[in-house]
Amino acid sequence: SWEDGFASGLLHSLCFFPLLSYGATAPMAALPPDQKDQLIAAGWEERPAGRARLEGSGQDAEDNLLKEFVIATSLLEQRQKNAGARNEEEGDLEVAFPILVGRQHPAGHPRYPGMGDFFAVQGGGGRYPTSPSPASADAAASFLQRRAGFSAHAAEAARNRSVSAAVKGLTALQGCKLWETPAGMARVELSKEQRDLIGRGYSGPPVNLEGVSLTAEQKLRCHGGLDEEQLKMLKAQVQYHMPSFHEIIDRAVLAQKEKQPLTVDSGMGRLARNYVSSRRRPRKEPARVLTSSGSLARPEPREPPADRVTSSSTVVPG
Repeated sequence: SWEDGFASGLLHSLCFFPLLSYGATAPMAALPPDQKDQLIAAGWEERPAGRARLEGSGQDAEDNLLKEFVIATSLLEQRQKNAGARNEEEGDLEVAFPILVGRQHPAGHPRYPGMGDFFAVQGGGGRYPTSPSPASADAAASFLQRRAGFSAHAAEAARNRSVSAAVKGLTALQGCKLWETPAGMARVELSKEQRDLIGRGYSGPPVNLEGVSLTAEQKLRCHGGLDEEQLKMLKAQVQYHMPSFHEIIDRAVLAQKEKQPLTVDSGMGRLARNYVSSRRRPRKEPARVLTSSGSLARPEPREPPADRVTSSSTVVPG
């Protein structure tokens, strides 16, 4: 079930690496009624990736991904509030580090086979509701109260979390922007299993982005799966960012060892901000993290416990 798999996975994970793409977040954004026809004509979809859009009303169906977002952001906020007296029921989650995935540009696009900016497509032309999506919010709050030891007051805060707050609580973090890679990266080859993925997936919305107008043929290609060159580029981009995923895990393991929250200022973004600013410059010594004493210490790279690293919607390449 969703609760036994995805939600419990979050509760017993150190790191949350949500894959945020058009197909993940656009269905959570409603198209403004007065602009709906115009937006659809421009290429935005009424049902992104085949999912009905959320309206933030009682008519919304449960959305498992939104429930994960509500649970993850609530667990991390509660972790900060209870830093001095950790409640073991609240789980092991130390950090969220989103992996942002843009549109895979179609063949013939000047940036093919590269990827565009996630933020250009995240809402699919729509707006995240500023009210909760009741079915998803109720399910998430109930889980937190029953399985994570949340008080009725804390669970109610999760129940009242709007769709907008749940999504932006993650997209506001400066995680991994998968499209930010240097030009001229080394060519990679696909394994046999990876080649089986050719033609699968979804490239992205058939809209004009970044000043480039798509031809009718390119718009059709957007609806198709990823081709071989797009998959090779995607693999190269993931490999380029691989060290960041491992560093996040190392820091989370150290934070748990020291029993000190890894994110030590407002919200969940400190680690991500520190990492993004430091990753772009070469470094001869390991990154340092803030310890409970306020000093800077070098983390000792180690293998994290096998049952406490990954979570639902989580990717820990390695």
